[in-house]
Amino acid sequence: MLVSFLLTSIGFAFIHRILGSSLRKIGFPNLHARVFMFLAALMLIFFIIMGPHPTLLWFFFGMILILVKQMPQVFSAYQEFLIQKHLLRMLDQLVLGVQSGQSLRASLQTMATGESSLLRIPLQNFVHAIAYENSPANLRSNTLRKLFDEMSRIEKSDSKCAEQLRAMRKQLKTVKDFRRRSGQVTMQIRMQAAVSAILYVALLFFMISQFGFNENRRLILASAILFFAGLVTVFVIGRKNQWNT
Repeated sequence: MLVSFLLTSIGFAFIHRILGSSLRKIGFPNLHARVFMFLAALMLIFFIIMGPHPTLLWFFFGMILILVKQMPQVFSAYQEFLIQKHLLRMLDQLVLGVQSGQSLRASLQTMATGESSLLRIPLQNFVHAIAYENSPANLRSNTLRKLFDEMSRIEKSDSKCAEQLRAMRKQLKTVKDFRRRSGQVTMQIRMQAAVSAILYVALLFFMISQFGFNENRRLILASAILFFAGLVTVFVIGRKNQWNT
């Protein structure tokens, strides 16, 4: 029990420190106390359940530490997914804001304020980068970094902002549709490869059970080589063809 208590104390200390660092990286330091209290309650429950088993307790704490450490990467990936998902909608809001008489910068600020916290923070950083820094270096989102130059150019130009935003939206929608069709082609190739692999393995086991392995090992080896060569060829051809979709 003493070992389990020591492990719990060490786990609390490490998680408290790593959690604070992770939340600062993703821009939510104000959630530190609430998230830590939740993890602390979870750890106490596992301490009560696994107290007689220090090995299991150590494994659990290790998993918690890994999850907390990877939180910024997971959060950034999810945030990037949300930005890509809502990008066209946000551009529509910008067009409406500019058409109503607002400047592009004011429309960006209004749009950022109206979004959820997951989108509001990166959008506010985007506005700050355009208005004050004139550089995308501090933007974590790849999508926003790619938009920075185009949006800065539109913001500095004094004419036809709405039309330029519509043209940019049309271009982004074309790229999005293209990637979606390419993804569908890739998914079809993977499904066909999976079905072929299942059929091949089933036929291979049937052949071995009926005719034996040693007597037909050369034939089995040759068929395996040809099968995997065919899979590689299908993926290579599919990868080339998806860009023509």
